Amino acid sequence: MITTNDTTIRATLLFLAGMALIALLYLTRELLAPFALAIFIWLIIDAFARWMDNLSPKFPYWLALTIAVLIVVGLMVGFIFVIVDTVGDVVKDAPKYETRLTEIFSWIADKTGQENMSFQTLNENFKITEKVQSGLGTFAATIQGVLSEFFLIALYVVFLFAAQSSFPKKMDDLFPNANRRAQASKVGTRIRHSIEKYLSVQTIISLMQTVVSYVGMTALGLDNALFWALVIFVLNYIPIVGGLAAVALPCLFAMVQFDSVGRIAALAGVLFGAQFIIGNTIQPKMMGDSMNLSALVVILALSVWGALWGGVGAFLSAPLTVIIMIILAQFPTTHWIAVLLSADGNPDLDGDGKADPKPVAGL
Repeated sequence: MITTNDTTIRATLLFLAGMALIALLYLTRELLAPFALAIFIWLIIDAFARWMDNLSPKFPYWLALTIAVLIVVGLMVGFIFVIVDTVGDVVKDAPKYETRLTEIFSWIADKTGQENMSFQTLNENFKITEKVQSGLGTFAATIQGVLSEFFLIALYVVFLFAAQSSFPKKMDDLFPNANRRAQASKVGTRIRHSIEKYLSVQTIISLMQTVVSYVGMTALGLDNALFWALVIFVLNYIPIVGGLAAVALPCLFAMVQFDSVGRIAALAGVLFGAQFIIGNTIQPKMMGDSMNLSALVVILALSVWGALWGGVGAFLSAPLTVIIMIILAQFPTTHWIAVLLSADGNPDLDGDGKADPKPVAGL
């Protein structure tokens, strides 16, 4: 029989263990964040290769894997070239954008009767340039950090593929008991299925939104449309906040470039329409129960992982939280936490619509 003191002690130990884990994740972020990113890249490449391998029995896995690696590396290299080219264009057109900003603030001053309102005055009072540079600097630092650790991440991915064949043998050695091995295998399969489905669906959805947005931005004549399309593609992996930023950032740039309110409104309509329609019709049907996280938990996870690991943490916040939820669901002591994290109260759902048995002690 469990007494009140036992429950209190367990709750206290659980809280202290959680705080210690959070501190450990933060202190080891420079080591763990690149490795976590490498694991997800490995899962993306492996899932893509297995999908191509299943298309035809004459299509060997090694060839599919080679093609998948080349595609992923090619996309990363292309992304770098687009960023470098865009920076050069922005620097070249800086005087034009500065003139446009002066016109905007002059118009605002005329409408509001504030004679002293100008970009220079507001910049001095509110330090707009510093704040914009700080925001862009944070974004650039995240990209630069990932690129600077590219070879380390690539090395992790290579060794993950090299060790992949030994995973079943290690599972047998870790869990000699057949029942526990079956349960552990079930948990691993559930985690991998959730992550692979999330990444694949999110990639397809983000690609659809990016293509629609790129066509709209190009048709309306937005400068550096390809760069903004890539920004939209990346931001869409960040839950909720990323979609809002994917609409806001190009529209803010359009306000500086265009002198027509109609074109700005049309651009905002295209970007918001792509996010809203695809995100609320196609995405839920494709995603299904693979995530099973409540909306509140998604926001909290984004804040927590972003604070712990920066941009990488925000990028991986949803799948990392799903992993934690599934693991916590396997133990009686922590099962209630997994229930709170889940959207439907059944955190270890197998996808068959039926609740799994309660966790047993000793797993």
